[in-house]
Amino acid sequence: MEIILIFIEGLLSGLIVTWLFELVLKTNKKLREKYYQHHKIFFGYHIHHSAYSFLPFVWSIILFSQNQKLSALFALGTAVGIIVMHTISDSKFVFIEKQKL
Repeated sequence: MEIILIFIEGLLSGLIVTWLFELVLKTNKKLREKYYQHHKIFFGYHIHHSAYSFLPFVWSIILFSQNQKLSALFALGTAVGIIVMHTISDSKFVFIEKQKL
């Protein structure tokens, strides 16, 4: 049961952090103009903020390899939470998207 609770805590932390990130971008005019309305394009691709989930995912692999399984599970839950919240807010599952220049 402890394992499930730790994963859910990580999931909730990912959901809340992503929700706050999107809220700040949508409510702060200066940040919205700089980052939300003018997406950063790298080599013709728009990198969505769901790609930030790769950081806690990689961190969870590192923690797991060091036998810190519960911390790894929390980090994995955080990564999943970021992906879920971005998918809900964008209405699509996407990390990288080809953009017309």
